[in-house]
Amino acid sequence: MRIIAFLLVSFLSSVCTFGQSREIVYFNSNDSSSNYFIAFKPLVEPKGLLLLLTSFGETPQIASNETDIATKANQEGLVTVFASLQYGTQTFFIDSLSQANLDQLIPNLQKRYKLTNKPFYLGGFSLGGSGVVKYAERAYSRSDLQKPKAIFAVDPPLDFEKMYYSLEYAVRNSKSEISIREADYFIKRLQYEFQSIPQIDNKTFQSISPYSFSDTNQTNIKTLVNCPIMLISEPDIIWQMEERNRSMYDLNTLDCSAAINSLRLLGNTNAQLILTTGKGYRKLTGKRNPHSWSIMDAEQTIKWLLSH
Repeated sequence: MRIIAFLLVSFLSSVCTFGQSREIVYFNSNDSSSNYFIAFKPLVEPKGLLLLLTSFGETPQIASNETDIATKANQEGLVTVFASLQYGTQTFFIDSLSQANLDQLIPNLQKRYKLTNKPFYLGGFSLGGSGVVKYAERAYSRSDLQKPKAIFAVDPPLDFEKMYYSLEYAVRNSKSEISIREADYFIKRLQYEFQSIPQIDNKTFQSISPYSFSDTNQTNIKTLVNCPIMLISEPDIIWQMEERNRSMYDLNTLDCSAAINSLRLLGNTNAQLILTTGKGYRKLTGKRNPHSWSIMDAEQTIKWLLSH
């Protein structure tokens, strides 16, 4: 596997506003669509780092406009970074190359902003949230990776075996063109990433998925027994049924609740599930969507992270 070198090629800085400054750092001067990050820095001496991973199909620019978490984090002295990994908006986050990218990115961000011995937090939305949980599982089971003090994820898919069966059902039965197109794409993407299908080899799905209901040993999720974790979801089942032809089985809420319940049963007293109602809207379009950054209360989330 080719590891992408963490080299500063160019950066753009904006003027300081609202108690923070912003810079965009690219690692390849010929590519502005991947391998870059946007950092929001407090004007006071920073106290720690918050790294955020976007959803599939979302740029750091869009993500930073969909949530005000950077502003809330800067107020508490955290350098906040929205990152684009090696495949840009097509990054899958839980794959080995994405995880290797994170292995490099995190210590280099800490070095760049002089935060090596200060708290490090990790958060993400949707597939970015899946990558957050996956990284934390690896970090908490190894001694050579930077361990986040606490993590959060906004409506992440965690059980990709369950997702595969759900996508197949959507292709067969859904009358929503959006759902069918999305399902068809992700079935092909899962086949590529896992190099199999669960009907033939569910062990691979169990191994790569951050959480697997069918893995009775809870191999991956149990590594987070000592990691503070908050998962946030908005299970608006009526909207999902009417707009996307989805049932509760198709929602990431199922994964989130199962993962948190498993961690609590394993003894993690800092595993928290937040369920919201009526908060899911996309700021860019103003349209209702319970799968959105907006279901997260940014101020509440920052306070929770800093309590650990």
